[in-house]
Amino acid sequence: MGQPVGNAASGPAGPLLLYGDSYRYPDIYHLTRFLAPDAFITLEHGGEIVLLTNSLEQGRAEKESRATRVRNVDELGQRELSDQGVFGDAATATIIERLLLEQGLTRCAVPRYFPLALADLLRAHGLTLVIDTELDERRRTKRPDEIEALEATQRATEEAWELGVAALRRAQIRADGLLVLDGEVFTAERLRAVIEAALLERGCLAESTIVAPGTQAADPHLIGSGPLRACEPIVMDIFPQDKRTRYYADMTRTVARGAPSPEITRMYDVVRRAQDAGIAALRPGITGREVHEQVEDIIFDAGYDTLRPGQKRRPDDPVVRGFIHGTGHGVGLEIHESPSIGRSGSKPLQVGDVVTVEPGIYDPSVGGVRLEDMLLITEAGSRDLTRAPRQLVI
Repeated sequence: MGQPVGNAASGPAGPLLLYGDSYRYPDIYHLTRFLAPDAFITLEHGGEIVLLTNSLEQGRAEKESRATRVRNVDELGQRELSDQGVFGDAATATIIERLLLEQGLTRCAVPRYFPLALADLLRAHGLTLVIDTELDERRRTKRPDEIEALEATQRATEEAWELGVAALRRAQIRADGLLVLDGEVFTAERLRAVIEAALLERGCLAESTIVAPGTQAADPHLIGSGPLRACEPIVMDIFPQDKRTRYYADMTRTVARGAPSPEITRMYDVVRRAQDAGIAALRPGITGREVHEQVEDIIFDAGYDTLRPGQKRRPDDPVVRGFIHGTGHGVGLEIHESPSIGRSGSKPLQVGDVVTVEPGIYDPSVGGVRLEDMLLITEAGSRDLTRAPRQLVI
């Protein structure tokens, strides 16, 4: 019997078996460069990438994918299985088994998300599957074409953000402090629509764009709702995916239409200084945790709590406030990928990593501030892929 897919141990380098669609599973797209909505089989072995698809997709796969060989599932008996009434997982498992045995393989690595039903069927036929726990690491070092794609998505992000800021500047300030645009109260929902529509026009899809005004900004992932007011912070966190290349960008700016309170202004200044320090610390060889702790120290020394043990000034205070998340994360075909710039960031950064630096300070009584840039790790340190200005008052 084969080793259960649920086993945490990683197998040695060797054949890699993938199954799924390449919209939802970036590892599959990264390996094959074939974008398809339906699941297909991929085997990487002996320097070859074999892609199995149906007649509908075979021609396109041969033109678009980076597979060294594209095969039709009918070559391995798909039609005969259908004639016999074998469909679904049972048919897929049979095709996979035949492919592996053709190659003389009885053991291969699979990702964590490999379908359990298929795994059970393959194990029942004596095949051994082990989890490739390092599969995410393949996507860390970005190729030049990937960096170009990331930068293109970032440019679209900045253009959409600038249109949102322009709308905030155009808005009139009513006597009660509410912002009014084109005769209607300006809301977070409407500002989000401005940004997301601009991204869609640029070929990018944005979901759950954060436009969090006032005290709502104290919850880092609250997308925000309701009227916008003058002199209050608005956290704008935009993280779209390019529909064609599939690469993300990630950027946060905190702005206010009119001077906010002294406490928000002070929080902004500390966050900006912490972000500068985090960016300056980026270089090959440093760990994400080391960068994160430098950022934490600046924020704690400025008088705000962090999540690090010993950096909460009032241990009896039940309210979570201050710097309450990691400093950053990798960006690529997923919005959050390796490496971590946070407490779990034990692996040294390496040339080709693309990461964010996004410190924030949050207080439910006044709101929050966050700033986020996306950077490429270079031999000399890092290169900021973000060009949008940091300006609190607009």
